[in-house]
Amino acid sequence: MTSLDDLEYMRKLDKSNMLQFLRRFPEDCRRAVEITKKADLSDLADLQFSSVVFVGMGGSAIGGQLISDWLRDKASIPMYVSKGYRVPGFIGSETLVFAVSYSGNTEETLLVFKEARERGAPVICVTSGGRLLELSQEGQLPYILLPEGMKPRAAIPFQLFTLVTALKSLGLIKDSWEEIDESIRVVSTLRDELVEEVTANSNLAKRLALELRNKVPFIYGSEFFEGVAYRFGTQMNENGKVPASSGVFPELFHNAPLGSEGPDEVLDPLGMLIIRDLEETEQETRKIEGFKAMFEDRVGKMVEVESRGKGRLARMLSVLYLGDYVSVYTGILNGKDPSSMEAIDKLKSL
Repeated sequence: MTSLDDLEYMRKLDKSNMLQFLRRFPEDCRRAVEITKKADLSDLADLQFSSVVFVGMGGSAIGGQLISDWLRDKASIPMYVSKGYRVPGFIGSETLVFAVSYSGNTEETLLVFKEARERGAPVICVTSGGRLLELSQEGQLPYILLPEGMKPRAAIPFQLFTLVTALKSLGLIKDSWEEIDESIRVVSTLRDELVEEVTANSNLAKRLALELRNKVPFIYGSEFFEGVAYRFGTQMNENGKVPASSGVFPELFHNAPLGSEGPDEVLDPLGMLIIRDLEETEQETRKIEGFKAMFEDRVGKMVEVESRGKGRLARMLSVLYLGDYVSVYTGILNGKDPSSMEAIDKLKSL
């Protein structure tokens, strides 16, 4: 029996209950919708926006990235994700800024928030407290208050669906609520297959964690899965405690294939995971298959995952949720508490 089927062992390692946060993921998505519907955004209702900027770091930036990918070919105005200390040069009075920091104390987000305010940009703060909440209250800015007590990387249901609901209420997302609702239904169904009680022979997330064990994962997907692939990789960093990378088709067709010519000792430790989706064009499918053929006899492991759902948001969220589970199971396989933050806390103290 694999250690991933030993519930007592897993729960002992999972000191901060990351598995329980994943279990309640669908409910948290719906809670985020309800929280946002109660937020007072009335001061923004009659404004016209020429762009949207999501400001955040780490897990707090992923929601904006997912929305940008989802609406890549649908949004009527640009949607940009700002991750860093510097405000994008185009921000002004017609830019809607979401300042997202779960803790409310992220230094990069606070700096960009301040400069966005100085430029006259309307700002919505999304946080569980800290300095960001204080500043929003002092400035009488609209804010969405998230529940406390979570690791930022486990708060993605709130950091995604608060933004989705706010944009929808302000008329900046034209898609029907059905696509949003479907995404939560798909995750709810998927949960029943991925929870820790389901053994490895029937649990895709556990099987993937076992297949990628002791490999450095490279996660690749189409342009609509850029944020999902990136999130998969960063979750393998944070929860799995392993280095990981991600890339996007078709851009990587112009550089990554040459990696297949590398020496065995470099390629053998790699585990390549490719995200497949029904929106692949015939040309993209042909090139992905050719790309796989270059690597499958060279890398240590090659696996695929298929998105689920009808709408694009559902398909994106299905792979993201699967990746979160794979990362937690990987951390447990490595004998680590998935929620530990020691290395990040050490770097933040510098």
